[in-house]
Amino acid sequence: MSADMEHEVFVPVPVPRLRAVLADPDRVARALPGFQQDAGAEPVAGRLKLRIGGTSITYRGALRVRAREDGSYAVEGEAGEAR
Repeated sequence: MSADMEHEVFVPVPVPRLRAVLADPDRVARALPGFQQDAGAEPVAGRLKLRIGGTSITYRGALRVRAREDGSYAVEGEAGEAR
């Protein structure tokens, strides 16, 4: 099963600073609450624990950050439930 999510946010920092952060996948990973990164993994990989209502789910997967032609960035992840 596959799920696609799209979310846009306004980040109140200068564009060059934001681009520098987005160009560093390790920094993007550190900004994800509940994410525990595997050391030395390429692309960035690890576990993400989510709590929705009274339920907690842990996913194991990988994160990729890529620049788009229009100057924006796409953050893509692939994961499966970890038991």
